Amino acid sequence: MSPETASDDEFLAAVEAAEWPGERFGHREHVRLAWLYLRRHGPEAGYTRIRTTIQRYATALGAAGKYHETVTRAWSAHVYRALRETPELEPFSAFQEAHPGLRDGKLLERHYRKETLDAEAARREWVAPDVSPLPAFP
Repeated sequence: MSPETASDDEFLAAVEAAEWPGERFGHREHVRLAWLYLRRHGPEAGYTRIRTTIQRYATALGAAGKYHETVTRAWSAHVYRALRETPELEPFSAFQEAHPGLRDGKLLERHYRKETLDAEAARREWVAPDVSPLPAFP
């Protein structure tokens, strides 16, 4: 199963079971996961699922220390903003095309200083932006 051909349900099932190849879980897949959960479950329950799934997936791949709470929540805020703008847009490729800013891996630099995101505290727990506010997110 490739990232391009996997259905949303196949993608979610593979990530939730930690069967999606780690080398194929990059930025695009993080955004896709957030889009799916936020669409299906709303901002609060969706974020809980994003967080739990990424933590479990990283742990299963032997990379538990890679999970970053602040980055996860900040990206979720951006995905949620885009989802509110185009709630019915699918598939994910169309959503991504409509919101090219979500492909910019440096987007969070607009909101955080590098040293803030690099801090261990930001990895463990939510740290508010120190450059500019994020989109509203519950």
